[in-house]
Amino acid sequence: MNKKLKIALVAFAAVVVLIIGAVIIASVARSGQEEAPESAPPAEVSAQPSGTSTEPPAATPTPEHVNTVTSTLAVGGDIVMHTGLNAEALTDGSYNYGPIFGVLGDYISQADYAVCSLVTTIAGSGPYTAYPLFRSPVSLASSIASVGFDLVNTATSHAVDSYKDGITTTLDVLDSAGLAHVGTYRSEEERSAGNYTVADINGISVAFLSYTCDTNDIPVAGFEYAVSICTEDYLDNGQTVDYELMRSDLESAGAAADIVFVFMSWGEEFATQPTEQQQEIADFLFNNGADIIIGGKCRVPQPMELREIVDEDGSRRTGFICYSLGNFLSCQNDEYTDISSIVNISLTKDTDTGEAWIEDVSYRPIFMADLYDYDINDYGWHYRMVDLHAALDSYENGTPWEFITDEVYYDMAAGLEALHEFYGAELDYAYEGGN
Repeated sequence: MNKKLKIALVAFAAVVVLIIGAVIIASVARSGQEEAPESAPPAEVSAQPSGTSTEPPAATPTPEHVNTVTSTLAVGGDIVMHTGLNAEALTDGSYNYGPIFGVLGDYISQADYAVCSLVTTIAGSGPYTAYPLFRSPVSLASSIASVGFDLVNTATSHAVDSYKDGITTTLDVLDSAGLAHVGTYRSEEERSAGNYTVADINGISVAFLSYTCDTNDIPVAGFEYAVSICTEDYLDNGQTVDYELMRSDLESAGAAADIVFVFMSWGEEFATQPTEQQQEIADFLFNNGADIIIGGKCRVPQPMELREIVDEDGSRRTGFICYSLGNFLSCQNDEYTDISSIVNISLTKDTDTGEAWIEDVSYRPIFMADLYDYDINDYGWHYRMVDLHAALDSYENGTPWEFITDEVYYDMAAGLEALHEFYGAELDYAYEGGN
């Protein structure tokens, strides 16, 4: 064999050996890939227990509330009985306050349950007086009931204006008018039965509590049980809060009802922002089980907000507060005392789990029209609460209500702007994109 042929054969053999080796290596590699376990399987697969399918599990569906009930609350602010309202209501020797509420009774009666605060006492006979000691006619209670209210908060700064006998008379008259009440008591037995009132509203139980920080400088010595006072120094600016009283009441109310609603008479008159004390009390109430807080006494609106509350067990819920709804019925002339709102709160309860929550909140802006302020004396009345949006729309559409002059319109427009500033426009029921 010549030298060239020998070299060619050796080279050919080497190539064959290399090809066979490459095939063997590739085959082993493929076999290893098929048999060896994956080093980093998808989380869904690695989480499967032995013997189960390796298909990724379906996403866990969000629990749905299949069986629920709902109810609606309408909340008005302070009914402050100034002398002008008595004069407006007096006709042929009797008092009827219903017309002063205007068309708002239609909105109040649409709710499943409606509540407000009574800043006066009811006297069996005259004389009837306003500030500094409020004493109002018996027919006030029937007028309040006639426009659709169901419960009245009586623990306000003027709860003791007719002293102990006045508290008893007020509650007797409210009972006769079919109005539930919370905040004042005729006897120690009434108070010891629980410093709250529970209402069943379409299958959702709501416990109403009420507290006042002062009593218009009138002592309750000897009948301390008669008024739900939350400060120990109620005759001296009411700065020392009895948190243990509140804690105990909230615990009992929370055990008795699905939702806890607290009225507060607090803060500074004519202040449009809450005080530090109001904020501290509000935080305490929420942290101890309150779901809804409605403030009064300030005579003007203060902010409202929806708040996420984290309870001790880590669960979360929605709370709502309005630091002050301001005056509902009144005839004050100080700035912002003629604007307020009806707050509408929608509640829902899961009848399977018993869980209840705030579903939605909105407010309807209102304005107390006082025609005396505009020298209008031939319209048949002087005081009426009006729906601000409806009144403004009538003017802007070219068909203003008869009493809406340019001056009245500008005042109402300024009032709506102020309410949006205090409450926030987004909760206004007419807010675009809102409720």
